[in-house]
Amino acid sequence: MTRKEKLLLVWMTVSFCLFFGGLLMFDRRPRLLNVLDVLFFVPAFVYAVRVHLSDVRGFLKQNLWLLVFLVFATASTFFAEQPNVTRFTRAFFQIFTLFAFTQAILRTHATLFWRALLGGILFGALVAMVDFYCYYFVVGRPFSDQLYGNFEVFHINRFITLSTNQLHASMYFVTLPFFAFLAASRLPQSLMVRLAPYAATLMIVVYLIANQRRSTLVALVAGCLILPLVTLKKKLIVPLLLVGVIIGSIFVIKPDIIVERGASNRFAIWTETWNAISERPLFGHAMAGQMPDLHIIRPDNGRPDVYSHPHNYYLSVLYYLGFVGLALWIMIWLPSAWRSLYPGYKAHLALAALATGLTAVLFDGVHPYTPFMYNWPSVWIPMALLAACTQRQRRPA
Repeated sequence: MTRKEKLLLVWMTVSFCLFFGGLLMFDRRPRLLNVLDVLFFVPAFVYAVRVHLSDVRGFLKQNLWLLVFLVFATASTFFAEQPNVTRFTRAFFQIFTLFAFTQAILRTHATLFWRALLGGILFGALVAMVDFYCYYFVVGRPFSDQLYGNFEVFHINRFITLSTNQLHASMYFVTLPFFAFLAASRLPQSLMVRLAPYAATLMIVVYLIANQRRSTLVALVAGCLILPLVTLKKKLIVPLLLVGVIIGSIFVIKPDIIVERGASNRFAIWTETWNAISERPLFGHAMAGQMPDLHIIRPDNGRPDVYSHPHNYYLSVLYYLGFVGLALWIMIWLPSAWRSLYPGYKAHLALAALATGLTAVLFDGVHPYTPFMYNWPSVWIPMALLAACTQRQRRPA
């Protein structure tokens, strides 16, 4: 390995450590965004430009739907009641850079990329375990409590603060096991490479179980179900059976996690959101900092309640960008998902990660178009990986 390759590996590994652990480490998201811009996004953009300059037309053709969506979503903020040009221009830059860099690095240094990705995921899993340990053993909460409590903040010491919540944490980690196995499958095989994704998955599954979110379990089932369906390999039913055992154990040990909270007012929230969508169904209300509060009547007790978002990524896209925006967003990943069904691309794990993420945001989606956020590992990162894995096969060696 040359000195340049060593520096590249270190840079990507540190960047991915922040990607998959940073939102638990930084008490304020803007600080992490500033660090990621300087550390990763600006250098990654420069790297991607240098690689794609040799075939600009091909790159633009392959990413046409992504570019159209990004332009449409960013430009829409000028028509919003409270436009936020800075935020959505930053979202454009970061999302575009993620796709461009992933495709570029898989053309030039694929092995280094997968090694750094696997290292970043392992680091994120360890950070999750630190939060798990601090909440249950330092704060001293019983294991029956949801991890992080009810929107509480815990200052453990000057370096550790527990300030996230179950919704964000689930979207942040639910796809990482699939990323880990995808990365390991692309690396030269050794004992450590084979064991690494299992170690990361074990830590992440423990962490996700502690979050006690049903949507996470449903998303994991969807992702695990994709693998045997698209590969027709019976041994891949094992992870699906494992998730089934976990769900069954929860029913036996503490069924309240699944049955107690009913539908969590989702249908009432979605109905109110749909009423707002129907006011501007074609192009939406345009991208703004926040959508208006959703006022509902709780079906369980008849009391009024207020929510700040629809808890559904797809309804969020429809609210802000209408059916035109939703169609453009689907076209970003649908062609890649279709190509990944063919065995030659070897992208089944990337497809499973995307299926898991898109199922998770069906129940817990927050803002659909934003700079780096908790939902990126459920939406934009699997999209970028899937696009890169399928497009790379079409380029000459």
